[in-house]
Order: sequence, then C-alpha cells, then structure tokens
Amino acid sequence: MAELRGAGDEPDDGDASARRLAADAGDAAVEVRSRHEPSPRAEYADVMRQETAKPNVSQADVSPVDTDQAETDRGTEASIADALERFDPRRAGLPEVSREEAATYIEEHMADRPWLALVRDCSPDAQRVFVALDQGHGHAHIRHDGWVTEEMNERRVKNLEDPAQLDPEKREARVDAFKTGNQPHWCGSISTRITNPEIFAAAFARGVEHLDVRAALDSKDPIPPGPVAVPISDVLGPDGHQFCSGSQLEPVDESMAKARTERDAWAAGSHSGPEPRIRPVETFEGGTVTFTFRPSLLGGYEVNTMYVNPPVI
Repeated sequence: MAELRGAGDEPDDGDASARRLAADAGDAAVEVRSRHEPSPRAEYADVMRQETAKPNVSQADVSPVDTDQAETDRGTEASIADALERFDPRRAGLPEVSREEAATYIEEHMADRPWLALVRDCSPDAQRVFVALDQGHGHAHIRHDGWVTEEMNERRVKNLEDPAQLDPEKREARVDAFKTGNQPHWCGSISTRITNPEIFAAAFARGVEHLDVRAALDSKDPIPPGPVAVPISDVLGPDGHQFCSGSQLEPVDESMAKARTERDAWAAGSHSGPEPRIRPVETFEGGTVTFTFRPSLLGGYEVNTMYVNPPVI
C-alpha cells in the first residue's frame, strides 16, 4: 500500500485553502457561507459546466445501452439512498446544512465553482453532502469527483496540472489551487475519480461511518491521524469499482519512482528526456478508498481528501 498511498493525492501542507476567506472561522463556520472569492477566470467555469454536461464514455453510469450497469444502478440505489439520508455533516467535522440551504447554495455559487454544477440535478441528500464538503476545508469533491474529466486526470498525472485550479494560465503553470504563494501542484503516479456525483456522495457518507474512519475523525490527538484505506466494496458494494476511473504513469525501466522523477523534470520544462507516458487504470475491482484528515474548525478532524486506488498487484 505504501506505493499507492504515496502515488496518489496527499494532505495539504497546512496552508488555508485558497478558496476560503480568513473570516470563515469559529461560530461562523457553522452557518452556510455565502462569501467566496470569485474565480480568476469565470469563463473557465462556463467551459467546465459545458464539458461536464457532455456524455463521457469512460463513466460507467451514463451509458444508455449498458444493461449490466443498469442492474448495478438498481442494486445500489437503496443502500445509496439510506447512506445519504443518514449523513450527519457534524459527525464528519463539517457545518450543518439543510436540504433547502444546499439547493440554494448550489444555485448561487455554481457559476464560479463548477464542481457544484454537476450536482444540480442530484437528489437533495446528495446535494447536502456536496455543500457540506464545500464549506469544509477538504478538496475530495473538487479533485476526485466526476466533474473532473478523464482528460483533466491525464493532464494532472502527466503535466502536474491541478484540476481545481480555475485560472487557465496558473493551471498550465502547475500552480496549486489550494496553497498560498503560487506553489507548484503535486501529484503522484496516478490520478483517480468517482465518475458519478451521487455515488461519490454515497461513498463519502458511508465512508465516514466506517469504524476506522470514525476513529480518525473523533481523535483527540493534536497530531492528525494517518491515512485510512477502506475497501471500495465496503463503501459502495461489490460493484462499486465500476464507478471509478483514473490515469497513471507508465513505469520507466520498470520503476515508478523513475517515471515520477522524469515526469517532474518534464513538467518543470526540462525536455531532455522522453515525454511521460500514461495509460488508463485497467480496473478498480479489489481496490480501496483512501481517506486523509485535517483539523476541523468545529473540533476534531474532517476529511482532507478521499480518493480511490486500484488494487495492489
């Protein structure tokens, strides 16, 4: 697991998220926030809303002729609905949000926060999960949900472009969206997502109920808990892997570490070596969902990020 955990996403370095305001602290964190810094390039949000509205052949949940997937959808519908209905934001270190507040929040903010546009037509319970996450300080729903297209995944792992960075020039320059001071974005050897927002919301809602994740969220230790990996099947059932996709580097001389080193140099502008090569993740069956943690303004911890991993071979 060490290779995979180091190869995917990692906790932030402690900087406040660039999309939060310094005034959002203390008791104010409990209320639905209406104050947000506008994105530097609002037109990018328009492009992304159009992009996420297109059919994506890599998403198992959108094919109108896939009868096997239709069975999967029906088989998971009840458990998804139950998990979403049970979701308590406060137990996840997040501010309370009502279903009505969530719908209003999405309408008000999706123009500059394109990851919200994808959940506009989801169930009220799924919307509530996303809005609670959006008011926390984690980034799982921004880097690892279906609003991130597979092309964005590819560019992240190959060029170190942060899909959460809404300024195209900064994104191309590899500037991280959540770190202060125009710091470079980091990505390991793989970038992954859950392709369906309703499934993503259910994975989060069920994940924060898992005993190991709960132990981390409820920890009183001042040192943040380490990552927790949970089988995908534990949070999404035996067919949950069908809703996962991703791109990964190809090893160089059978070494992923060498592939990352050469990729980092290439992305930094040193093109003396070969261009990095990537390939789709073949399967997530038998894989895991990794949760990492950060302090919550409400006390205890919240999920910093949540991402899926393929099985270790």
